[in-house]
Amino acid sequence: MNTQLINSLVNIINSLSLEERHLLDIELKKTSQPVQVQPLRMENEHFIGMWQDREDLKESNEWVRQLRRSEWMI
Repeated sequence: MNTQLINSLVNIINSLSLEERHLLDIELKKTSQPVQVQPLRMENEHFIGMWQDREDLKESNEWVRQLRRSEWMI
């Protein structure tokens, strides 16, 4: 945290007139409005379906089981 900068800002704000503080308050409220975030739509993501034509992944549960068996062999 830049303490010197914060102290300078506090001094500047304290030196403002009531009208200037009011205008500053209005500007700060404009910039602090929450951004409307669109929900993630998975069907629009490029990676969805990228392996749909892979024959070795048709049975994904079995593919994962086989992968685990081969990687976790003791």
